[in-house]
Amino acid sequence: MNSGNSEELDSAEAIGPPGPGGVDALAPDVLLPEAGPSLSSRLGPARRVLFFGKSMSRTRCTGALVDALRRHGVEVRKRNLVTWRRWFGQQVANRLARAEFRAYKPDVVFVFFRDLPQALAAEFAKSARLVIWCEEALECLDASVIDYFRLADLVCMSNPARFPWLREHGLDNMAFLMSGFAPRYHSPAPAQKPVRDVALIGGPGRKGQRAAFLARVARHFDTAVYGLHWQRWSDQHPGLSVHKPVRNKTYSKICASTRIVLGVNEVNDDEYYFSNRTFLTMACGAFHLTHYVPRLENVFANEEHLVWYRGEDEAMEKIAEWLPKDTERRRVAASGHAEVMRYHQYFHRVARILHWLEFGLPRDAGLGLWSSGATSRPDFVHRGES
Repeated sequence: MNSGNSEELDSAEAIGPPGPGGVDALAPDVLLPEAGPSLSSRLGPARRVLFFGKSMSRTRCTGALVDALRRHGVEVRKRNLVTWRRWFGQQVANRLARAEFRAYKPDVVFVFFRDLPQALAAEFAKSARLVIWCEEALECLDASVIDYFRLADLVCMSNPARFPWLREHGLDNMAFLMSGFAPRYHSPAPAQKPVRDVALIGGPGRKGQRAAFLARVARHFDTAVYGLHWQRWSDQHPGLSVHKPVRNKTYSKICASTRIVLGVNEVNDDEYYFSNRTFLTMACGAFHLTHYVPRLENVFANEEHLVWYRGEDEAMEKIAEWLPKDTERRRVAASGHAEVMRYHQYFHRVARILHWLEFGLPRDAGLGLWSSGATSRPDFVHRGES
């Protein structure tokens, strides 16, 4: 889940009154864990959430999390401190955030990682529970991450490979939750005749590692890429068809008009950690061909929900193999869409967060699954079970 995505920033937005439903209105296939000792002094239902996060035009992660909270009956107010800083400067933005906190009196402050300064997080955590949502790979861990995470009652992370290191440094407030999607923002566009063979929606990678691969794909198949920071690489690979970044509605249209939507993760070696592009693409009803990561088979079934490859040569072979299989691609895409609708909405992730805030974090919130010999699936995946 790519985490660490580059996104265009929209204006600050406030989320109004909650929608229908409540914490008890959980999907029947969401299995909740036994309560553990964490958060013991601050347990209770979340009723009033102040959410800090920038707007994300492609993934809509922050809007989707807010939408999920509202669907569970929680009152939410969302603020984009990044935009406030750009408009008013750091000091005024911080004063506005403090005034908002005092006036709104939330019992939970929910932070999309790095979107609230540490000083404010520490201040707010004195009288409200702090939840940090982190979809980054966190390849470079340092003391600043530890200090920030230490402030939180609950840190929800999509890369469990970092748990051992964080535990060694005294943290025990982490829980493994994958990324997800919200049907409000990502759903299939009307069916149409495909106009291209392959598409990638995303950037070239921090080191441009996707550029040479996509250029190779483009030499053999009709290929288009959509995203930021491709200028340098498109000059080096003139045969690569590069387009501007897309918002969530255009994302669905590209999925509907492309035979194979490609996934190329930033990190491929960490168990269970993959780009959030996987969920978004499947939510939009596309046939998804993506790079394998360890334990991906515990989440999705190969050639049933999506198709994976383990290297560039195999990716080229898979593209050539699946392009002529129109009926089979539609079958896999439909099955994949049904799977993410059933198990992988942010609604399901938020159900767990609300449960943990009220009853406590499990003693082993996924931490016991990551040894090299582990065979268990995370209890909230349970692929094929209800």
